[in-house]
Amino acid sequence: MPRSPIYFTLVRLADGDLASLTVIREPTESFAQLRSYGFRDHAGASSPALTEMRTGTFLDTVAGVFSISRDRPFMYIVPNGMSRADWLAAMETKAHDPRFGIMERDGEFSYCMIVPWLQ
Repeated sequence: MPRSPIYFTLVRLADGDLASLTVIREPTESFAQLRSYGFRDHAGASSPALTEMRTGTFLDTVAGVFSISRDRPFMYIVPNGMSRADWLAAMETKAHDPRFGIMERDGEFSYCMIVPWLQ
């Protein structure tokens, strides 16, 4: 059974600092963690509308939740020379890559990459 999509990236906070964002997306709900030095915030959402959202709208919704309800506004970092559409396509590909996983410890998410065993 395929796992739920997991989006993870660095974001730039409103004060200029960097933070990591990890989002687990289920068909009608999502759970996100925003973490940087000195804080860790979690946010969740549940709505049938999430099922129909394209990647860009979904990630913008996640950013809006942190900006409005958690008072932690941030901007996604799109690499120089890459269009937003290409960045979103890369995020979607990475979100479904089975080599990436997520672990929870003491209420905090961290992501990992499963390296294939070479013989």
